[in-house]
Amino acid sequence: MKIGLVAEVKWEVREVCRQLKLRLLDAHDEIWGAELNGHVIRLCLSGMVPAMSKERVDRFLDSQKLDLMLCSGLAGALLANIKIGDIIVQSTDHSLVNTAESALTERGIPFHSGPLVTVASPVLTPEARRELAAKSGAIAVDMESQTIAGLCRDRGIPCLAMKGVSDDLADDLSPILGGFEIINIPRIALGVMTKPWTWPLAARLARHSYIAADRLGKGVWATLTRLK
Repeated sequence: MKIGLVAEVKWEVREVCRQLKLRLLDAHDEIWGAELNGHVIRLCLSGMVPAMSKERVDRFLDSQKLDLMLCSGLAGALLANIKIGDIIVQSTDHSLVNTAESALTERGIPFHSGPLVTVASPVLTPEARRELAAKSGAIAVDMESQTIAGLCRDRGIPCLAMKGVSDDLADDLSPILGGFEIINIPRIALGVMTKPWTWPLAARLARHSYIAADRLGKGVWATLTRLK
C-alpha cells in the first residue's frame, strides 16, 4: 500500500520523521519517502499558506497515486471539553477512524472523533469560535484538512485527518495574530518582539503548540504502524 502523509512542516510530525528516517525525494515540492511494514510512505510538506498548500497537495496526489492519505497538523478547539494536546480524529471511512482510535487509546493519548471545519483565515477569539461551532457543527477548526479531504475525494482516495489541539475554546489569539490573514511566522515573530505585553501569551502559545505537536507525532506514528 502507498500511504501519503501531509503536514505543514516537519516539526508537526517530528516523531514520524525520527522513526522513519525519511529521505528527500523532491526538493521543489518537499516530498520525503520511506518504507514501513512493507508499505511505501510519502510525506508532503505543504507549507503554511493555504493557496500554495492546496496546489502542492494537488500535485502530490497526482504524482504519487496513493492508496490512502493521512492529513496531520494543528487545530483549534471549538468545544470547552477539548483540551490542549488532545487529538481530533476525522474521516468518512469508519475503519480508518477505528484504527486511529485504537492506536491513540493504546498510547494513552486523549482524543475526540468528530467533524473538523476548515477556514481561510485564523479564528482568533472565543466568541468567533463559538459562532463557528454553532454554524458548522464541527468540534475543531483548522486551515487545510477539509480542502485536502476534498482533493482526495475527487480521486477516490480514503483520507484520515489527525489534528493536535494547540489552542482551546477560551484562548484569545487576537493580540498576536490579529491583522494576519495567513500564518506568517517571521512577521508574527517580529510583531511580538515589538510588543512586550504579548510575550507571556506568545510563550504560552508556543508551549501549547509544542505539546500538541509532540502528541500528534506520537499519535500519527502509532496509527501508521497499525495500518494493514
